[in-house]
Amino acid sequence: MKRDNNYVVYHLHSDLSNGVTNIDSITKYNEYVDYAASLGMKAMGFAEHGNVLEWTFKKAKIEAKGMKYIHAEEFYVTEKIWWNDENEINKYAESLLGCDEKEAQEKIYEYMLSTRKQKRDNYHCVLIAKNYDGVRELNKLSSIAFNREDGHYYYTPRITFKELINTSDNIIICTGCLASILASDNTFLKDQFISFLTQNKHRCFLEIQHHNVQKQKDYNIALWKLSQETNVPIITGTDTHALNEEHLKGRSILQKSKDIHFDDEDGWDLTFKTYEELLKAYEVQNALPMDVVKEAINNTNVLADMIEEFKMDKSYKYPKLVEDNEQYIRQKIAEGIKEKGIDKYPNYNEYLEQIEREMDAYKHNKALDFIILEQDYKSEVRKEDIHCGWSRGSVSGSIIAYILGITDVDSIKYDLNFDRFMNVERVSLADVDSDWFDNERYVVREHLFNDARLNCCNIITFNTIQLKGAIKDVGRALGYSVGEAQDIANSVYVDEESGKETVPDEVRNKHKELFKYVDIVVGTITSIGRHAAGLVVSTNDLEADFGTLSLSTDPRPVSQIYMKEIDALNYVKLDILGLDCVGLIENTCRDIGIPYLSPDTLNFNDEEVWKDIAKDTALVFQFESGFASDFLKQCLSEKTINNIKKYNPNFSYLDVMAMASGAIRPAGASYRDELSKGVFNDNGNKQLNNFLAPTLGYLVYQEQIIGFLNKFCGYTMGQADVVRRHFSKKTGTENDIPMIKEGFVHTMTTDYNISEEEAEHIITNFLVVIKDASDYLFSRNHSIPYSMLGYACAWLRHYYPLETLTEALNIYSGGNSDAAKQKLENIKEYIKSKNITINPIKFGKSRSKFFYDRSGNSIYQGVAAIKNLNGKVAEELYELSQNKRYNNFIDLLIDIKNTTSLQNDQLDILIKLDYFSDFGEVNELTYITSKFNILYDKNKGFKKSIKQAKLGLDPEFVIPYCEEYKAAEVKEVNINAIATAITDSDRQQKYREIVKQCEKHKKTGEFNGYNYEKLFKLTEMPEDVKQRFATKISEAEYKNIDAYKLLTNIKYMGKPFSVKQLVSAQQEFMSYIDYINPNLDPRYVVVTQLDTSYSPKFAAYCLKNGKTEVMKVRKTRSGKGSLVYTTFKEQPFENGDILYMKKCKKEPKAKMVDGEWTRDYMNKEWWLYDYDIKEGINIDT
Repeated sequence: MKRDNNYVVYHLHSDLSNGVTNIDSITKYNEYVDYAASLGMKAMGFAEHGNVLEWTFKKAKIEAKGMKYIHAEEFYVTEKIWWNDENEINKYAESLLGCDEKEAQEKIYEYMLSTRKQKRDNYHCVLIAKNYDGVRELNKLSSIAFNREDGHYYYTPRITFKELINTSDNIIICTGCLASILASDNTFLKDQFISFLTQNKHRCFLEIQHHNVQKQKDYNIALWKLSQETNVPIITGTDTHALNEEHLKGRSILQKSKDIHFDDEDGWDLTFKTYEELLKAYEVQNALPMDVVKEAINNTNVLADMIEEFKMDKSYKYPKLVEDNEQYIRQKIAEGIKEKGIDKYPNYNEYLEQIEREMDAYKHNKALDFIILEQDYKSEVRKEDIHCGWSRGSVSGSIIAYILGITDVDSIKYDLNFDRFMNVERVSLADVDSDWFDNERYVVREHLFNDARLNCCNIITFNTIQLKGAIKDVGRALGYSVGEAQDIANSVYVDEESGKETVPDEVRNKHKELFKYVDIVVGTITSIGRHAAGLVVSTNDLEADFGTLSLSTDPRPVSQIYMKEIDALNYVKLDILGLDCVGLIENTCRDIGIPYLSPDTLNFNDEEVWKDIAKDTALVFQFESGFASDFLKQCLSEKTINNIKKYNPNFSYLDVMAMASGAIRPAGASYRDELSKGVFNDNGNKQLNNFLAPTLGYLVYQEQIIGFLNKFCGYTMGQADVVRRHFSKKTGTENDIPMIKEGFVHTMTTDYNISEEEAEHIITNFLVVIKDASDYLFSRNHSIPYSMLGYACAWLRHYYPLETLTEALNIYSGGNSDAAKQKLENIKEYIKSKNITINPIKFGKSRSKFFYDRSGNSIYQGVAAIKNLNGKVAEELYELSQNKRYNNFIDLLIDIKNTTSLQNDQLDILIKLDYFSDFGEVNELTYITSKFNILYDKNKGFKKSIKQAKLGLDPEFVIPYCEEYKAAEVKEVNINAIATAITDSDRQQKYREIVKQCEKHKKTGEFNGYNYEKLFKLTEMPEDVKQRFATKISEAEYKNIDAYKLLTNIKYMGKPFSVKQLVSAQQEFMSYIDYINPNLDPRYVVVTQLDTSYSPKFAAYCLKNGKTEVMKVRKTRSGKGSLVYTTFKEQPFENGDILYMKKCKKEPKAKMVDGEWTRDYMNKEWWLYDYDIKEGINIDT
């Protein structure tokens, strides 16, 4: 079809190309689509570099604008993945002549594998899907290109030339830009490609481009000539990278900021062209006749006409693991009923009825296969002693899920709502999120990936430039200093209405040029990652369905479409979420030696546990600290509980906690204070009050809306859930409200003898409550199991405090966020309140992680977290301590050397951290260890002989421990120097004669030195003369030394290890200080986190109690108040110094108001006015 006034863009790059290349574009695909539609284009496509990212949403956007979608990718093509030097192979083969032929072939193969290399040829070529089969074929190729294991991925995702020419007729090929095979100097490959193009001219195009550079002109001419020779049609590809000149400059700015430059693009015109602009560009280029250009442009329309439109498959894609899913589930249900003893329950029939009702809903939603998947993988990982949280979200309402082990919550026992999860009134994709201990999520994910029946992939995420980053990036490129850009970035704030980041108008107006490009750059994709929890699980071929890719940080495939696209196509997505309290319960149960707790084994009515929670909520999931903690404690107060009992005699503490969990959410703001006091909310109607009595008359849960509509308005539970969703989404309620009113009035007048007028008044008021609460109402199906987890943590804390608190320290230590640090501090405070001490690392007590000592009611810190240490050596040392009682440090050092992997530098760290305190003082043990290392060899044991100088001990101490002491002895002297020193000529002559007698000669008569022993004897040379003129002295040596006995009797006479040294070691190797000495004056503090930018500020760590306060010090006197006795300038200190604080005081903070400094008496800070720097405080002081 010929269209003279328009064309089709297919070679187009958005910022999604940045997922493979570095800052290839800053234009978002929707901006291109909107512009193309405004130009009246009938079709368009994107040929991103090496990917098809977000292609399903691109398709939807393009088609929504009335255009045909073209599915394409600009592939990187390599001649072959692996290369070998043929000359080297031939030489190696020649060296094997005479060997067994089969053996030689195997060796050559191994040699080829070991010497193979890769080449970064990476030619460009655009592939386009002709139809849906082509889409799948192209997606598959795109996925293969990312294979890092077989070498396809090398700097970029690549396909081989062989894979390119083996594509089917469902793939259209355009030869690409100046980086294509035909533009290369690889004659061999070029000839093969031309042959392929010629044979497949029905689906191939030679791509010319409009860039006004000589290389492109020459290439266009060559392609036209080739087209004439082969009849392969030419086509114009724009290779567009920017929407317009502003976007192009924004791209250039960002590239400059990131120090990126593509040399081969110099002089290229990369902006989106209208038809007229494209014609003009070719006229300026002036390389080809314009009739040829127009034909090439029109061929974009021809290409578009070749493409068959297709619809996306939005059917539910549940993995099918068994043939007869209903029979399989019924069998598993029967097994679960027996295992849980449900058939012995007095209300067994109620369970059977609910099972059938749920089966109808599962079949109606075609979700049986999904339930099988959930049952299957969770039962398998349980065999590895890995458990998920008891339930999460609406699935808690399913009794089948409970019986099959998908959840652990009996929905009938705890009155949970199944229709909130699934019902026959609506059809939706089943979705179950599961909580796992964060450290075990990888195991769960790997189980799914390794299941041969399944095809799984991670879900892609995009890392984008945020406003502050954009300001700094653009500012850097525009010449702003780092400080200037940072100051502007610091002005960013979150707008309360929109919830988006913005900057004040005055800042924007002052830096108009900056923000012109900041606004374009913000949101640009810079890299890709994977979702932390989401996983697509399918039995489909995901590589063909939507394409996958790989990351250097994860060996498993990642989807090329993102979360919302996956949801729109109805693939099963499992969220493997991390929840540390699950790990706390699981690990504590393992430590105690009891089965993993479950709601079936816990007594939720244990008042001792609830009283414990009411006192302190540390570790109680959802209520650990702050407002939530205070609120729960108020709800559990005796006064509130008594009020609740008045209106709800059958209340349970678990329901109170669940209600509190809902009330602390945003929807509870209007009633939570009254609720926490047990004040009942009168809804003006007895029946409504009775219905809401479990939550003191307040609307707390989503399920209460469902129950209300069912009980009072004539809706089925499923219909009620549909209406609830309308309220939540604020759609369709205009049709619902009249029916709700009609149903309510009918029920009240018919069943409760209430007038129509009064019923109308009641429902009108209550609908306002529903509307106001619908946005944020919590789910009881979620709140009950989460409250159960919170109770379980408290139950373990109450009955097994040491084990529970030890595991809590292991799980919650190491977090860097302020919230994580605060949580850890709360746990430590709770530990103190239970008179449990947290002790530093110690031999015989510490293991890899925190470990408890029941006899001492204490917890010892772990060794593995120490810098340069690890869990292996920690456990080896602990095992030594348990297998043998050591009487001295030498026996321990011998076993450490012989039986552990502990290295000398690691041993030195442990000694400095006072780990071996039971064996002596730090400096003493360091000294002994240094001598032990000299005297002991792991393979040979203790040395029998040692040089005095090497050992470095006083001979008087050592001699009693050796059989022989060989003192230092002069072996040679300076003969000529002695002769010169003799002043008497006769004596000198006699000396020389003796020297002559002592000469040594070889058999040849050649001089060979002197016999010094003979010389010393004949001259009777005095010892002082020998020493004076010595040129060689033998070292003093201990023979047959009893090294073990010597070492066990060594006495260290030096200074002891100081507190400052210990604190310095703790900061270096542990990154924190834990030394506490209750005997010290609390005014002794260690300086940490010193900042001298303005008034010196530091964190003062108190050596008496371990608490930290931020202190400020005056830098200079500067006329400041009379309180200042010592200034930082007069007595400077540094991190690690120990100060004795002689005078400090809290003062109001200074703040700027209307351009003037004033004092803020509501906020105060500590100032240190007088101090001494202390040295030499010993650990045992």
